[in-house]
Amino acid sequence: MKVRTIKQFCNTFNIDFDELEQKGILRPNYPIDMYSKGFINLKTHVLNEGRISPRKSKLHVVLTLGYSNQDPVLLKYFADAVKGAGGTRGEPCLETYALVLYASSVLARALQVSGLPFGRKTRSNPSLDPLLSRDPELFRYHIQATLSEEGWCSLRIKGRRARFDIAWGRSVDITDKLSKEQKEQIYRLIEEKGRRKISIKVIGNHDIRSIMESNPPTSFDQEVFLFSIFHKDKELSEGRPTKVHLSKEGRITAFWEIHFTRPDLIDLIHNEYGMLPGTWKAKRLENLYEIYRKYRGRKLTDEEIQKIGKAKEENPHKIPVIWISEKVQELFPGVKWGKDMESIRVKLGRKEIV
Repeated sequence: MKVRTIKQFCNTFNIDFDELEQKGILRPNYPIDMYSKGFINLKTHVLNEGRISPRKSKLHVVLTLGYSNQDPVLLKYFADAVKGAGGTRGEPCLETYALVLYASSVLARALQVSGLPFGRKTRSNPSLDPLLSRDPELFRYHIQATLSEEGWCSLRIKGRRARFDIAWGRSVDITDKLSKEQKEQIYRLIEEKGRRKISIKVIGNHDIRSIMESNPPTSFDQEVFLFSIFHKDKELSEGRPTKVHLSKEGRITAFWEIHFTRPDLIDLIHNEYGMLPGTWKAKRLENLYEIYRKYRGRKLTDEEIQKIGKAKEENPHKIPVIWISEKVQELFPGVKWGKDMESIRVKLGRKEIV
């Protein structure tokens, strides 16, 4: 019987699904092996785009586990990780600005025990799983997933030459590390600029910048360090804070990112890591990297510049609604809204279906 059917039964008769799971009436594979490949991969996905949240039940607080993304292929990777970790999951839901997949609460509890706290990760600032430092294959999957979920690539023209960039980034809450005066200064800058996110370059206070530069996101710092350990023969650029964001609750976060722009590092990322196969970002990376390799290292003609511009138009950042619909139907055939492109367009805030 499908989890969705059981949950519908529970809702109809006012039965707490999570209590059934906790009492052993519904049992995923016990015990959860927190050293398994599936669990470590799941932990990566939850670190990137997942969320563990507390929910009040009749008798106690239950942890829920959800994953959000606009790429159905990434939801399938999450679903496979849930299965590999010994858990269960529901069917994808179409929510505002994202497709969401929920998994069994037993995995949420196991993830918390393994060191991934519930709530906002910008505030809890979790570490990577220690196994990533000892297993190159697990680390490779982690980087692939992180590039697919928290990363990006870009192709541009500078001085009539093709320039390529692969990067990823993470945020960390620094509110409690700032004095009252320093926070007020950032509030004023935010108000002056008229937007909640500003470049670190507009912050003239060296003490504020020093605090930001001394407090990177822990997982980001570990990723950059491990990357340098696994590739000791390569000289990497350092990660750095680039932006500051003010939340509606008045919390201040610093966004850190690392860029790979040298041809040898771009080739390394592409050839040894890349993005998770089948995802929209992986497709876009392959197409843009192919044209970059074709034209890099020399000055471009007007015709070649036009070809690069066309390739960028054909491979946009935003995932086309048609592609999302096709992938939902292919990977989750039981989902009724998969064919409804207009609903997908509206929910994801798109102007057009294409």
